[in-house]
Amino acid sequence: MINHCKLVSNYLTTYTSPKMRNPIFLDIAVWYKVCPTKTKHKEEKIVKEKFLTIAMVILIAFILSCKGKENEESGNLTEEAKEEVAQEEQVAKAPPPIDHALAEKGEELFKTKGCTACHTIGGGRLTGPDLAGVTERRNLEWIQNMILNPDEMLEKDPVARELLATYMVKMTNQNVAPEQAQAIIMYLREKDSEKKEEGKEVKEQSEHN
Repeated sequence: MINHCKLVSNYLTTYTSPKMRNPIFLDIAVWYKVCPTKTKHKEEKIVKEKFLTIAMVILIAFILSCKGKENEESGNLTEEAKEEVAQEEQVAKAPPPIDHALAEKGEELFKTKGCTACHTIGGGRLTGPDLAGVTERRNLEWIQNMILNPDEMLEKDPVARELLATYMVKMTNQNVAPEQAQAIIMYLREKDSEKKEEGKEVKEQSEHN
């Protein structure tokens, strides 16, 4: 291609007569002189552009793949962290084993603090609700707050307000100390546990019969 262009250019500029050397022929001659260089530069430019395009595509693909792996690993870590937190919360929320000695103190306090005036445990409704199964219906923190701060609970807690609307009697503050409240709650837990065990025994007997 280069030799051909040189031959045409030399012919047009050297061997043609002055009459034929009009602007058109001269333009063609000039083009033929520079066409190999222009073509070469153009080809090099195209190759460079293709190379850069391919390099950019590879780089972008590599970055996206790395990012995808990071997100996947991060997602796995997040799921693992969530599971660990959930397990820790379950352990933290799990109540301690039933302390029968503490439950015995709670039974005595249940009587001396006047709880029996408004509540029974499995004996039906009085002026207040029957407390059978209360440790299964309500969480222990709620029960403790209701024993220690009944006035505040009746103002702010929706469940306490609903109970007041049902029974129309406000639970009075009996000035129970926190450790006494724990003993009363342990007594309620013991009674609910006993009731549950009785239910299991009755069910097993009925199945055998």
